Amino acid sequence: MGVDERRKTFNRREFLKGTVTLGITALAQRLLRSATPPARATEAGKTPEPPVTPGRAAADDLDHHIYLPFVSSQRSLAHGPSKLGLHTLRANNAVGFVQSVHDAGAHVALVKALNEFGYLRQVKEISPETVTVARWSEPQAVDPSGDPAGWARYVLEQHMPHWEYERDVVDYWEVLNENDPPGIEGHVWLAQFFIEAMKIAEANGYKLALFSYSTGVPQWHEWEAIVETGVFVRAKEKGHILALHEYNWPVTDYRWGEPTEDLPPYEDRGVLTGRYRYLYRDFLIPRDEVIPLAITECGLDPVLGGPPGEGHWKERYVGEMIWYDTKLREDDYVLGAAMFTIGPTSGWENYDYEELLWPGNPYGANFLDYIVSLKDA
Repeated sequence: MGVDERRKTFNRREFLKGTVTLGITALAQRLLRSATPPARATEAGKTPEPPVTPGRAAADDLDHHIYLPFVSSQRSLAHGPSKLGLHTLRANNAVGFVQSVHDAGAHVALVKALNEFGYLRQVKEISPETVTVARWSEPQAVDPSGDPAGWARYVLEQHMPHWEYERDVVDYWEVLNENDPPGIEGHVWLAQFFIEAMKIAEANGYKLALFSYSTGVPQWHEWEAIVETGVFVRAKEKGHILALHEYNWPVTDYRWGEPTEDLPPYEDRGVLTGRYRYLYRDFLIPRDEVIPLAITECGLDPVLGGPPGEGHWKERYVGEMIWYDTKLREDDYVLGAAMFTIGPTSGWENYDYEELLWPGNPYGANFLDYIVSLKDA
């Protein structure tokens, strides 16, 4: 989520508003699921034909390849410590929370800081196991035209002077924020931008968190084209990671197990939360190109509108994030998920969940007790 709420890049709120109508249709599809099973490959190793949808162009008429990869079930049980972490606009008492979790024998999986990231030095001193991610806010978008290498030089030249002092305590640096370039070509350009950005970062001793796409971005065929650029091969070789944002409303499993774009439904993936599994299970795992994933923003979006939630969002927030954490803990490549946000600046107050970190808050459950409860998991 950017500091400038009115930026021209695609943002998750625009995407989510469109899901309200889609969700109604998906409810009917859910009821018919038992009668209409998902498409499956009929022969091992053979790509099945895509489902026929009235009014949709045939595959031969499209300018991109359509296929449904045959991927065997990859179910696993939730295991290991909690992957929930903190996102901060201002530090507030983030250090105190990290200290309390550490003193109880656990650790906070991930802490992400925007602009004010000096306090991450204290986080690392207290909890070396905590993964730290930081981003300087400007520039946070690029125009997907021209030379990707030239744009990468320009953007990194603006960011790196702000990184220097914390280079030893920040594990990964985000460069952009919630860009959604037009079409497959735009996403290919963005991947080429990040390939060049990785080269510059490596030459200066930094590791990047790539892409930082917003909720619902990109689509499946855009991921297909992105993967083909070799960006994940490069990232895996040099130790970079992927950053994504995942929000939902009014609950974290809204539209879970429903179809997305032109794909059949998967019971273990979501249109909004858990969307990252399309990339990993359909592409990165089969191709042996898995890199660690940091969800650098996540949570409920209390100003979205759409389906009504029961009661105040803080009453269900801890429980909803526990559900999400259970899914994240099924996937070993997930480093953690930074819940947006504590220390909100002007305009972001409706996302402030800081009081829920602690026992004794007026809403009941708290994150301290939950994270500590999984310290030996």
